Amino acid sequence: MTFLQPLALFGLLLALAPIIIHLLNLLRHRTQAWAATRFLLQARKSSSRVSKLKRWLTLLFRVLALGALAFMLSRPMTGGDSLFSLSKGSPEALILVLDRSASMETRTETDPRTKREIALEAFQSFAKPWPESRLVVIDSALREPFFIDDAASVKDPSLSRYFGPTDTAADLPGTLIKAIEWLNDTGVGTAEILLASDMQASNWELDGNSDAFVRINRELKEKEDFWKLTLLQLDDTPPYNLNLAFEQVNRKPKSVEPVLNLSRKGTGSERVLFSTNTNGKPGNLEVDLSSQSTLWRPSFQLEDEPDEGWISILSPDDFCLSDNVGYLIYGATEPPKVAVRSQHPRVSLILRSASQTEDGDLADSLPAGSLDLKDLGIRRILAHQGKFDAEDDATLQRFVNSGGTLVLFPPDSPDSSGFSFLSWEAREEKKDDDFFFVNAWRKDSGLLANSSDGNRLPLDKLDIRIRRVPVQGEPIAYYSDGKPFLTSLTMGKGVIYSFSTLPLDDWSGLANGYVLVPALQRLIEESSSSNTFIQSWACGGKETRDAILTDFESMTGGKDPSLEAGVYRVEGRLTAVNRPREENEAQFLKAGMIGGKLPGITPRIMDGENVSESTDRTEVWSFFLILCLVLLLGEAFLGQPALASKPDAQATSTNA
Repeated sequence: MTFLQPLALFGLLLALAPIIIHLLNLLRHRTQAWAATRFLLQARKSSSRVSKLKRWLTLLFRVLALGALAFMLSRPMTGGDSLFSLSKGSPEALILVLDRSASMETRTETDPRTKREIALEAFQSFAKPWPESRLVVIDSALREPFFIDDAASVKDPSLSRYFGPTDTAADLPGTLIKAIEWLNDTGVGTAEILLASDMQASNWELDGNSDAFVRINRELKEKEDFWKLTLLQLDDTPPYNLNLAFEQVNRKPKSVEPVLNLSRKGTGSERVLFSTNTNGKPGNLEVDLSSQSTLWRPSFQLEDEPDEGWISILSPDDFCLSDNVGYLIYGATEPPKVAVRSQHPRVSLILRSASQTEDGDLADSLPAGSLDLKDLGIRRILAHQGKFDAEDDATLQRFVNSGGTLVLFPPDSPDSSGFSFLSWEAREEKKDDDFFFVNAWRKDSGLLANSSDGNRLPLDKLDIRIRRVPVQGEPIAYYSDGKPFLTSLTMGKGVIYSFSTLPLDDWSGLANGYVLVPALQRLIEESSSSNTFIQSWACGGKETRDAILTDFESMTGGKDPSLEAGVYRVEGRLTAVNRPREENEAQFLKAGMIGGKLPGITPRIMDGENVSESTDRTEVWSFFLILCLVLLLGEAFLGQPALASKPDAQATSTNA
């Protein structure tokens, strides 16, 4: 027998109180012989024996009643089939920790139900043997415990806010800690915890949640005889699934060109028809999926659309509907102002031409003299090459820190080493027909990414005779000897791109435009997109939870931005709410990996719907409560005075 409140056992000392009081009462009275009472005492000797027995029984009942009270308050536990148990061995509480992340809406080829629906039905089977237990649910989306009166309530359509699908991610260690905190706060004695999840790795973050696992292991180890953890793993993979996610949104004066990452698992159609919706107007777009992962850059024309609006893209139905749709919003924008500053007239003309607008207007040219911060204040991009002084260095730093984009080309003068925030190595030059070649670069994103039709930029065709390699920054492209051709350096709110050669014939073939023009135009597109404020949130994030407390309106039918993706107008501003990117992850854990993080306990693994077993511990405080009441009733009965007997008629007549 074990006790949930062992300190209450000190109450057993109170059981001695009746004995102590009895002994103290004996000390208060002394026997004094008196001749006149001798015959009276002999006459009542036989009745005194009965009185003593009643007094000793009364004292015993009082002691036992106080002892039973102390045992009751200590909340004793025994085996579920103990003779002391007056119940069927049911745990006090059954807790469902439910993963309601977007990936739980996946189905398999053999089962039309989603993993979330399977989890809810499994909980019904899990709770069936214990009808007396309280039922508590804590889900990953709301993360607040609530009671249900019957396990069948999980299928009630009116409770879809609590059990229905969501477009959120999940923090399952944090949700499990919520359940443990509730058990501690409410003082639950025995509990069965069923954690149902598809075991998506991003929802567990084994490395990032080390402290959480240590706490869970410690708490459950301390209560291992009373709180049991069962893991329901729903890790079956679908035969085919296609998900989409927005990488970037490029806003142009008359169009929007988003960049989408299309990820395909399994074998399916290589030509896919997507449904689109632009401000309520339906449409269709086709795309060829030649690989498992494809970057797609569709274009949406906005000539007849408002300056501010929204677009949705929907892929065909597959085995997971939650990752088939994406939402974006766009706002009014203007192309960013671009300026070029170079002491070399040829370099200046090439850079201005490569940065020209869609209407053919060349980029502005800034004088080679001292920089004026006011001139930079109205511009978002500055292409810079040539000499500088200390004032220029400070001015350019302020420009980048405030959010500007600086594109640097190396100085042609060998005595110039660079800025305080970026420098170049010494000049290197190849002779005769020998050249430096670029052989590696990022083809999936950034300035040098492949075009929307899959064609790559011909960087490996560049003949580079002279180079000055930038020292700082993260390489975006590499020469064959491993040195960087182009680097990116984030500073404050802005970014610095540094080329290692000049667009001059004696330096390289960069002036031919096959690389320089696409790179600068993509940079302008990116800056154009960031030039307008676009509000985009991850479903279930803090912003969406705060939004439900404010004035919001759904544009696409969603009811709650904290649970459902869609387009909402929050406090008058259009906002795109999409499922979190981590829900696209294809890595899943095995339950044994979770058990490895909890060495102090051994979670039961449940991979079917009909697994349940009776808890091996049950509270028996009710037995001691009843025992205490019985003893008190016995003590009260013994304390009743004896009924006086009626004298018979003859005795009455004689006395008369």
